[in-house]
Amino acid sequence: MSPARLIPFLALVLPVLSAAATAGDGVATITPPRTLELVQPVQARRAPRGSPVSRWSAGTLVTSDRARGHWVRITGRFPAGRWRPQRRPLWVPEAAVLAVRPLRPKQPAAQATRPRTYELTEAARLRRGPRGRPAGRWPAGTRFTSHRRRGAWLAVSGHFPDGAWAPLSGGRWITTAAARDITPPPAIPRPDGAERYAVVDKSDFQLRVVQEDRDGRRVLYRTEVGLGMDGCLPESQGGRCYYTRTGTYRVRWRIYDPDGIDWCIPDSMAEEPAYAADLARGERCFDGALGKFAVNIGKSYAIHATGDPDSIGKRESHGCIRTRPADARRLWRYLREGDRVVIRE
Repeated sequence: MSPARLIPFLALVLPVLSAAATAGDGVATITPPRTLELVQPVQARRAPRGSPVSRWSAGTLVTSDRARGHWVRITGRFPAGRWRPQRRPLWVPEAAVLAVRPLRPKQPAAQATRPRTYELTEAARLRRGPRGRPAGRWPAGTRFTSHRRRGAWLAVSGHFPDGAWAPLSGGRWITTAAARDITPPPAIPRPDGAERYAVVDKSDFQLRVVQEDRDGRRVLYRTEVGLGMDGCLPESQGGRCYYTRTGTYRVRWRIYDPDGIDWCIPDSMAEEPAYAADLARGERCFDGALGKFAVNIGKSYAIHATGDPDSIGKRESHGCIRTRPADARRLWRYLREGDRVVIRE
């Protein structure tokens, strides 16, 4: 190159080389896309060592796909937990960031949950992993348990092949879209050594849940109930007598059925005119007539929900203690097998 042409060329190249030497950061290199967290407050800049544009606080999550020397190029951030691209990429010092896992990985990690029971609302395939290969098919109505979840998939821990729970090994998964949660609600905790019991006062149709512990005695819950008619029907209606007799009883068992507890007309009540039309149609059992929760206290008595709210506060039952559905659920959670139930005038 002639000296005449060399001088203009150097005039163009030397400033660029000088700037690069001053910056000392070299050419930007492409890196795998990654999510980074700021470990200290930084000034985001338009270029490495360039003029600051914005100040970001420690803990800010950002994404990057390029580096230049000791600087990383920021391509996006996560305002309100969702990724948003930067309108114009900015740069921050590499020393101010730490690589972290993406907020929304394509395959989220399985999360441990409280053991729960589910029922299939439609036929569904068992799979060897979330979206994995099929490993069988269960019909609608199948019940199973799970204590791990990954996105919209449940890890199956067991099922009920013969009515009794059995573990299921082999890492089977099923979609949440085909299942409904039928897990019983948890019991309401009670302190160690505390005694809890129910008192039914026939005089004012009140049921109270009482707890005695080292802090004394207190009423935990109170609700109005319906009671037995405490009398006999006319001879024309069968003449049978029905009472809610006073005394001390014990909770024998608690019933929970997510589909509702059925009730069937017993032979002892078949002659009553109130049921004549049902029996004539061949209808003897009624789905969900007792609600989803019931507490049996012996002598054919139970505390259960009723579909006839007008009977609450009255003597109309055949002996059982009627409650509203929300009260039946609450009492089911308060009481345990063996707890006392005192019925008094």
